[in-house]
Amino acid sequence: MIKKISWIKAQLEPYFSRAVDMAFMHVQEKVPQEMRDGEVDEEGWVKWKPLDSTIGEDEIRAVESQYSIEFPPLFKAFLMSYHYVSLQFDNVEVDGEYIGDCQFIEMPSLSSEERLQSLEFLISAWEPLLSAGYVPFAECEDSQGPVCFDTMRRQENGDCPVVWFLHDHLHELGEEASRNRDHLLPYVRPLFGSFEEMMTVLCSQEAVAEDTEA
Repeated sequence: MIKKISWIKAQLEPYFSRAVDMAFMHVQEKVPQEMRDGEVDEEGWVKWKPLDSTIGEDEIRAVESQYSIEFPPLFKAFLMSYHYVSLQFDNVEVDGEYIGDCQFIEMPSLSSEERLQSLEFLISAWEPLLSAGYVPFAECEDSQGPVCFDTMRRQENGDCPVVWFLHDHLHELGEEASRNRDHLLPYVRPLFGSFEEMMTVLCSQEAVAEDTEA
């Protein structure tokens, strides 16, 4: 796991280093004291800094046990790499269109106070998908729908393809149909062949999106 964490950090460190200052600004209520990098401004915003994660394998296993799921090993390493307040990855454009028709991917907050709470909330919000083998771990641009691991197509190293669903389609299907993989397949929007590919591609992007979420 140490090697995997080191690999994740090697992707994120240059990504963080070239991020614009606005990407590290957030409302003070969301920024733990130990993650603050300066004073709160007149509008109630404060700059935050990433910290080495204190999330351990036991915490992750507790979430996996609660929902009867298994995260890809590299995603566990991601959770154990850094605490951050917000993290948004710009997606890749090919011939003027974004991969999977998703402009950017929003990762759940992993602050030193929230820890895995935001991830748990996301999984709980889309829990019917778990029965069909899809494990939510992020959201597509402005909460357009859950970004998921397709655990039914798990690779030998434990990694999984990354897909997403438009929330309108899931609401139209309803909770019971969303538990059925056959019903979901027509609405799957592929993004990346694995979490490793996702991190490699998105962290290599030249620009880092400004985080303007309040």
